[in-house]
Amino acid sequence: MHGHRNKLIGKVGEETMKMPRENSKNRSSVNVSRRGFLQGSMAAVVGGLTTNVSSPTVLHGATKSSNQLWRERIRPTGSLDEMYWARVRKEFNIVDDISYMNNGTMGPIPNPVVEAQTRYLRDLAADPRAGGSLEPVREKLASFVGADPDEIVLTRSTTEGMKIFCRGLDLQPGDEILMSSHEHPGGYGSWRAREDRDGIIVRTVDIPAPPESADQVIDICEAAITTKTRVLVVSYPIFVTGLLMPIKGLAEMAHRHGVLISVDGAHALGMLDLQLHDSGVDHFSTAGQKWLLAGSGTGLAYFKRDVQEQVWGDMWRRTDRNEEGARKYEVSGQRHIPSARGMGDAVDFQLAIGKQNIQARVQTLANQLKTGLHEIPGVGIGTSGSAEMSGGLTTFFIDGIPKANTQKALMDREHIYIPGSSLNDFACRVSTHFYNTPNEVDRVLSVVRHIAENRSAYSTAV
Repeated sequence: MHGHRNKLIGKVGEETMKMPRENSKNRSSVNVSRRGFLQGSMAAVVGGLTTNVSSPTVLHGATKSSNQLWRERIRPTGSLDEMYWARVRKEFNIVDDISYMNNGTMGPIPNPVVEAQTRYLRDLAADPRAGGSLEPVREKLASFVGADPDEIVLTRSTTEGMKIFCRGLDLQPGDEILMSSHEHPGGYGSWRAREDRDGIIVRTVDIPAPPESADQVIDICEAAITTKTRVLVVSYPIFVTGLLMPIKGLAEMAHRHGVLISVDGAHALGMLDLQLHDSGVDHFSTAGQKWLLAGSGTGLAYFKRDVQEQVWGDMWRRTDRNEEGARKYEVSGQRHIPSARGMGDAVDFQLAIGKQNIQARVQTLANQLKTGLHEIPGVGIGTSGSAEMSGGLTTFFIDGIPKANTQKALMDREHIYIPGSSLNDFACRVSTHFYNTPNEVDRVLSVVRHIAENRSAYSTAV
């Protein structure tokens, strides 16, 4: 594995979500399934035309009983076996014949959340007064991640939350920002901009893929800290290797040196049972469209109460807005109210299943995948096998096989969709969320095994 480590360490590129072009022999079946998907979506819209907002022009209906129905359908009442997870999967309109294993870029939205967002949109279309306060959503999200409402900012993306923290800190020329070499552009981009504009220095450290232990990661980072280091920036998990950086240990270490810690947690919300107060981090930004399955344009950022005095908002003077806590970072004009309110419904959906149940399911499927990959000759894995350091993202490569060929074979042979990230030409990434199945994991393994056994047929770039 060590001989191939550099294949997983390098220039990080943006994640993309481009659906592969269907083969002609599969095109008709895929089109039919998409038609069914649209029909199901329209049925969901029709079924969602109810509201709790009082207005003479807004439709009223049995919202409460409708909510109760889906909650009863997915509430665990016994063993969390495959029959239970099949029942949960029925709450999605995932396209027929496609095994979708890329919610690490964009996750499918559960039907109840689609219905809720549609209801909010129709309410606003009927009566602009129907927007409602977003404070209940803030309170719900704060409880969900183990924080206080005054520490939560409702954002449109992980990147937005990372930028707010970066731009708001008072830094001087020569101050250093330390980060891993595996950070996402949305996490490091704003720091690089400040490097150009303000003369701060961004330094990177290489983290093995995978590392030997959490202590090794902490030791590597601590050895790189200097008297000029002001902020340690890490991911949880890292989007290209799936590594869960040991953020609690890193926070304790960083604070001993008087260094703040900022976490790009784009993949954490909805994958892991987050407890941000317990983690000790100063700042944490995450997305709603990935593992929370809340749809695009959603996210949150956490600013620990103790650090808010050090981070300026970009509207008003900070002394004018301190009583509002982290809300001072949220002033940025109009937002899409249905999406923002829908985050609360996405949280409700996951709470009905149970955060710990979801995390266990995610890691069980990921462990099944990693165990199977280990057994295939010529396959390297960049994700740790440790439950402490891995979640639902698994990165692997097949020696000598371009990633695009593996991605295409997965789609052509089994209709399995994984992302086409521009990280490098070799490492493939698979997301396993609770709506995925052991059968889908087995089908990934069958394709990888086929490629490894027929290497010459896949070694030439397409």
